Amino acid sequence: MAKPSENRILDGRDVDLARAVSGDDGNDDAPIMLQPEVPAALTFNGHSHAVMMVSPHDLEDFMVGFALSEGIADDISQITLRDVRKTLQGYVIEADLHEDVFDRLADRQRTLEGRSGCGLCGVQSLEAVAMDKIGTVTPSNMTQDVVLRAIDALPDHQTRNREGGGLLHASAFVDVSGNIVLVREDIGRHNALDKVLGAIARQGIDPTGGFILMTSRCSYEIVTKTVQFGVGGLVTLSGPTLTAVNLARKAGLTMICRERRGLFRRFA
Repeated sequence: MAKPSENRILDGRDVDLARAVSGDDGNDDAPIMLQPEVPAALTFNGHSHAVMMVSPHDLEDFMVGFALSEGIADDISQITLRDVRKTLQGYVIEADLHEDVFDRLADRQRTLEGRSGCGLCGVQSLEAVAMDKIGTVTPSNMTQDVVLRAIDALPDHQTRNREGGGLLHASAFVDVSGNIVLVREDIGRHNALDKVLGAIARQGIDPTGGFILMTSRCSYEIVTKTVQFGVGGLVTLSGPTLTAVNLARKAGLTMICRERRGLFRRFA
């Protein structure tokens, strides 16, 4: 029998049963599901734009949400999904952009691999970040009972996270009554947000009619993507950075985040 300290070689499946040892003698095994993170190449009009590390599900939503939250396109009507295919190296997601917005790709070109925890890898210049050019939104009026109702309900919607040992971030769109409309999950927090934004667009949901709920900390990119998409409210289950707070205030975004003491504070 293999020793508990020995590593296993993955056999290429999307999920893999791993051996978890809870006893000193190594006899107390408990199978868990490991969640994959794989490269996904985003291709617009036949040109490779970015390679992101993602959880390999809801990739059509991810592509649409990425294009909209990055400001590559203004509306889903400017995006035509062509294909999502699996290769030996990962996934290729193909879409065509309307000619009116195709030239924007050069302003946000990413040539290096994007990491699940970093949204700036591969941006070619500081000008491409453009954090001072954030737009504005109409602030959402999220009452305390509405926010807490959504937070309490979120775990029941995190099916992949529950199966995979609690490793995935979740992003949810919540209506004005605190009901969770849809949820998407991913190993990367901004990927999860892109997926839920893409799902909102593809399902024709009005983004101004609710707010985003994230299981992650609140970074500048979570704020900019939310504002770019036109959502006026954001709730995160961990604290914000100073930059995120300043950007939210500048944009008019209503932002509520959990502090280290477990309390929620309205930061913007």
